[in-house]
Amino acid sequence: MLKQRCVNVFICLSLILSGCGSMKIASAADRASRTGNSNMPTIRLSKPVSQQGCLIFYLHTSRNWSDGADARPLDQTLVRLPGLADCKLTCSPESVNLVFEWGKRQYNRGFLVNLTHLPGPQTYCIIFTWNSAKGRCDGYLNGVPMNLPGTRYKPWHIDGHADRVILGRGPNRVFDVRLDPDYRAPKAISGIVPPTLAGKYKALLGYSQPPAPIRIGSRRGKLLYSQRLNNKTDISKWIMEGPGKITFTDAAMKLQTQPAGTFAGPGHFVLWCPRTFPNRFIADWQFKPLRRTGLAIIFFAARGANGDDIFNPHLPPRDGIFSQYTHGAIVSYHFSYFANLPLFQSGRPSSNLRKNNQFYLTAVGPVAVAPGSRGFQKLRIIKDGRHIQLLVNGKVSLDWTDNDPRRFGRPYGIGKIGFRQMAGTVGEYRDFKVWALKSPK
Repeated sequence: MLKQRCVNVFICLSLILSGCGSMKIASAADRASRTGNSNMPTIRLSKPVSQQGCLIFYLHTSRNWSDGADARPLDQTLVRLPGLADCKLTCSPESVNLVFEWGKRQYNRGFLVNLTHLPGPQTYCIIFTWNSAKGRCDGYLNGVPMNLPGTRYKPWHIDGHADRVILGRGPNRVFDVRLDPDYRAPKAISGIVPPTLAGKYKALLGYSQPPAPIRIGSRRGKLLYSQRLNNKTDISKWIMEGPGKITFTDAAMKLQTQPAGTFAGPGHFVLWCPRTFPNRFIADWQFKPLRRTGLAIIFFAARGANGDDIFNPHLPPRDGIFSQYTHGAIVSYHFSYFANLPLFQSGRPSSNLRKNNQFYLTAVGPVAVAPGSRGFQKLRIIKDGRHIQLLVNGKVSLDWTDNDPRRFGRPYGIGKIGFRQMAGTVGEYRDFKVWALKSPK
């Protein structure tokens, strides 16, 4: 059992020695001195940490932190490495976030981990470890990776260094802090995490075993819409919002942002199918990412917030800016099925489902389309009223039922479908089809 220590926080500065192909950890040669007040203890290090290191600490949550309409606001610094990095826990209606950011936010190699909730009172082992010369920055929650294993960055130089550790104040308690001056490889992480915590709550990060697909069988109804998406005629009535560029190959529609200098703004865009689809449907399409980085999502059940069509001229205009869709005058669900963002979320291990126009993170599941995926991936949305699934190549990536109106508001029914890409994303699409789904008997 873990011993819960209140203010008895210690730092163990370890030296990592290599020998005979194995890694040994020597006992601390120096004891850190503590200064500062009892509310924000500061531990000074005998040796600064900079280009590589490993931060290990335990977090005991005081309560269950969850997003949604009844979220309790939180912005707590857990551990601060002055001149180097900060680790925070935040909570808002949009999501619960575990954040590890480099000083002055000058490096896009940190973490912004989105969670639907963080159970409590519970204890977690949190690890962040980095080696800038090798382009590594890894994070673990109870030994479970916070990014896809093998995620790497371009090597970079860290300008700052930390010669002390400061523990933040807040309702959640941090204890048993340890800062090592060396990077810890993935194979060494299992030796750090206590067996009682190893792998616990891995579903929070999308490492879960979703249920079987919704059984369609005879419930598949009329084919409502079908386009191969391989020529201009197929999308002649589709509506582009933002500076999207559309080209075609023999087999697919290629989407990317217009060349730089031809538009103002960040360059994100949405391409809408003109049809309105029912509360129950099956939507199939194929997607192939042409770059390792980017963000591709699909909006569905999109309507005006007052129930009107999203193209009602009385609604404010939209030009691809994300907030117009997530916090604007229309409501929808959206799946982010390909997400490998260079800012804080490289190698994100999950697919996310959000509910707009409050941007609630409602569910996470295993990554759908992984960075480096080759060939077209077959995607499917099944919307069976309140029950929603995302399938990739026949396997369920995410499953959620919209049945908590107090937390996430009323469920959404009929609406439109649109493809969205973030600037810098390049992808190909083909074979978009939508069927009606009959009500279960």
